Formats: sequence, C-alpha cells, structure tokens
Amino acid sequence: MKKLVSRFMAVLMVMTMILSMSMTTFAAEDATRLTGTGKLTVNNTVEGKTLDLYQIFTATKNEAGNVAYTLNPEYEGFFKANVNGASELTDEALSEKAYEYVEKQVGKDGKNGVNFAKAMLTWILSNTSTVDATHKTVTTATGSTEIANLAYGYYVVYPLGATDTSAAPGNGQNYTSVASLVSVTDTNATVNMKSNYPTVVKKVNDKTADDVNIGDTVTYTLTSKVPDMTGYTSYVFNFKDTLAKGLTFGSITSVKIGDVTINADTDGTKAENTYTLTTKNNEDGTTEIKIEMNKFLASNANKAGQEIKVTYTATLNKDAVTGFDPNTNKATVEYSNKPGTNEKGESEPSVVDVHTFNFTIFKYYLKDKTKTGLENAEFELYKANAAGDAADTDAKINIVDEGAGVYRQATPEEVAATNPKFESAKIVSDDDGKVLVKGLKAGIYYLRETKAPDGYNKLISDIKVEIKPVYDETTGKLTSYSVDYTYNGTTTTGTAITNKTDSPEVAVENKTGAQLPSTGSKGALMVTLAGIVLFGALTASKAFGKKKANN
Repeated sequence: MKKLVSRFMAVLMVMTMILSMSMTTFAAEDATRLTGTGKLTVNNTVEGKTLDLYQIFTATKNEAGNVAYTLNPEYEGFFKANVNGASELTDEALSEKAYEYVEKQVGKDGKNGVNFAKAMLTWILSNTSTVDATHKTVTTATGSTEIANLAYGYYVVYPLGATDTSAAPGNGQNYTSVASLVSVTDTNATVNMKSNYPTVVKKVNDKTADDVNIGDTVTYTLTSKVPDMTGYTSYVFNFKDTLAKGLTFGSITSVKIGDVTINADTDGTKAENTYTLTTKNNEDGTTEIKIEMNKFLASNANKAGQEIKVTYTATLNKDAVTGFDPNTNKATVEYSNKPGTNEKGESEPSVVDVHTFNFTIFKYYLKDKTKTGLENAEFELYKANAAGDAADTDAKINIVDEGAGVYRQATPEEVAATNPKFESAKIVSDDDGKVLVKGLKAGIYYLRETKAPDGYNKLISDIKVEIKPVYDETTGKLTSYSVDYTYNGTTTTGTAITNKTDSPEVAVENKTGAQLPSTGSKGALMVTLAGIVLFGALTASKAFGKKKANN
C-alpha cells in the first residue's frame, strides 16, 4: 500500500510538472499572439532626413483582430495636464481615460487630429528626455520610407525640421499638421506625410527663364510659406540668393507675408515684421544677398501656410554670358532644423536663367562656288517697328566695340556717359569677314549695311534678322535658339543652337560686276575703231551690190 501511494505521488508530480510546462508554453504562445511587430510605410519622404517616432500607446491584438491600447507611462504627464478628471487617475484607469480622449480628439476616421497632433508634439518636444525610451529615429529614403519590426502601438511621426505646408493625399487623414498620427498593428500601416521641408520658388519676370538685352532690368520673386513652428521657442528663416557675374543687384522692392508688408530694418533693432538685407561681392564676380526675417517666430507664430514673397530687381550687365548658356542664379531658404537647438537646414536651390543672345555676321563674296570673307563692311542694327516689317529708324541699337571682331549692345550707363561722351561704334567686319554681335533679347531686328567693302556693291535693302528661342513647356528652360534672316524677299532658316560654342550665322553676300568702260579710254577707242571698220565694210558691200544690179 505504501509503495502504491509513493508511485501515485510520483506520477502526480510528473503530471504537475508537465501541466506546469504546458501552461507556460500556452502563456508564451498567447503572449506572442497578442503582442508583435508590424511595418510602417511613410510616403512623401525626402532622402537623408530624419523621422522621429514616439510611441504614445503600446498595443496588443487577438486572433479576432481586436486591438487593446495601453498608455506608455512616459506620457502620463500630458494626459493628466490636458484631460478633465485625469489628474488623480493611475494605471488602467488613466490609460482608458487617455484612450477615450485621443479617440474623441482625432475622431474614428482620423480626420480631426490636427489640434491633438500639434499639442502632443509640443509637449513631446518639451519633454524629450522623459519620452526618450519610447523614441525611435529613422533615416528617410526618397519617395517612401519603410520601417520594419516596429512594435505594435499608436505613434506620433515627426519629420525633424519639416514644416506644415498642405494636406497630402491618401489614408483618410486630411488634416494639416507637421506631425502625423498612425496606429501600427500589422504590416500594412501607412502614413502620408502632410508636411514638407521649407522651400523657395524663384522666378525671373514671372518665368523660370527669360531673355533680355544687356542693360535691361529684370524683376525677381522669391516665394515661400510660413512654416509650422510647433515646439520652437525661436526660429530662423532667411532667404539666400546668389547672382551670376553678369547680373548686378538693384534693390528690394517688396517683402510681404500674406497681406502684411515687411519693412527694412533701418535702426538695427531687428524688430518684429522687419527684414535685414546684407550683400557680399565675391572674387569670382558673383554677388550674394541675404534677407533675414527678424523675430520670425514672434511675428508669425499663427500664420503657418501663409505666403512669403520677396521682390527685387537686378540688371544684366556687360559681363553677361551670351548665346545658349544662361546667366544662372539660385536661391535657397535657411531655416531652423531642430527645436531647442541652433541647428539650421537649407532648402534645395531654386534656379532661374537669364539669357541674352548673339549671332555672327559673315560678310563674303562668292567666286567659283567658294565663299571668301570680306573685311571693312560697315553695319548698323535697328529694332523693328511695331509691325515688325521694317526698321524703326528711331531705334538704332547702341553698340560697343569690344575688339577682335566682337560687338555688344551698350548699357544705359555707357550711353549716358558724358566724360568721355559716348559714341556708338559701327559694326565692321573683320579680316575673315566675320563679326559677333551680342547682348540681344529674342525678337526682330534689321541689319543695315552702311558701307560696302571697296570694289563691292552695297546691299540694296536691310536684312531682317529674327532671334527665335525655344523653351521647354514643362521646365521653362531654354532648349535651343536660332536666327532666321530675310534679304530681298528670300528667307534663310537658321540652324538650332544647343551649346555654348556655336553662334547662329547671318551670311551676307556682296557682289561685284565687270568694270564699266570710261570715255577716252583704250577700251573705248578699240570699240570705236571696230565700229568704224564694220560701218565701212557694210557701206562698201552695199555700193558693190548696187553697181552689180545696174549692169
């Protein structure tokens, strides 16, 4: 009997151990089933930036797909401060209260979360050390960024340094906030970033590229938006612009944020709603300008999304690049990049081009199908009249001789010079018959030969010259330009120029005839003698004919 009891107790112990092991396994399996990791895809990302993810709630999920959320204790301070009746709650009670609050603030469809997202982000950025254990950083990729093995939970997704611009399409969350809210409970969680990094759009004469004459003044605009400065106690926002050597900075004509005019800082106090302009001339001839928006956060804390627009002028000067290559200049915005620090970021540059064109006159004569250049032909260049069918004789283009067969349009300052008094140079063909004329905008001109080379006939009419650029319809950038020319009713279509080396050619032929005889010359005497001999022969022949008839 005693042995039987012992054996029974042994069996019971074994069963207890087995049952205990089974219970542990089930618990482990149940835990694996209820908690897990998912994958989050963040769309509309820019390569090399930082995403900050803050897990407000952890989450569990059962086989039926039901999700339970538990507040991370690091965030209790926010909910106790912002939710009525939550200040005295703890543990599960506080967690449930926080869940109800978020559900009410965001809405079941996730469309009303802008205020909660901003408030939550502001609190997080003021308590970064408190929430550090729930914080994850990810470096972004171009277009979209995938974050695998992310613990189930409810997250604030904050693109560091980004700013609110406009709602991104997709996923039902159409509120506008620099931060996004997303629940991760599977591998299909997606959020479309509703923010962007500060950008600037630069235009010249309201275009991406334009062409003008040397000496013309152009108008530039720099356009951006007031960023969402949630979590910042101060904010840097500056426009930075670099002008090419061929452009001379004029003046700022307007700075506006929304409908508010921002004035220049004239007393050095850098007060609200003012800007400070600084310029720097570089050794390579370029000019840097910086427009610092003073006390930007204090002036614009509640203006996120409003347009910022700077307008200024510049003049295309005598150092401008001509032909296909542009006079390029670019602008960026410099902005605060991380709350609580002095870190700054800089936008991608916005580049605009200013072109001014040239063409080559080739003066030649044709002999045995060979073109030989003629030097010392003289020309004047005129703008076309309003109809474009003739030269405007009151609009002769003032020309400067730069030497070596190169002539350019004069600047207004050169024309206005009184010491020495400006005198427009004549365009004169070089010893190879060629001359480069530069500094002209697109349009119709008339080339007039005022003096032909010695021994050659001057052209009987003006040559119509038309400079024709082609700009890309999508980018607005120059793709080619050509010069068509018409003389004596015949039009020659120019070849498209697509590189900085070539220049369109206007071929101008001069003709010469056989020398006409002069009275008293040897040639005239020979003609006279030949006429006398011929006349005598005809007379003798006639007389002889009559005599024979009488016989």
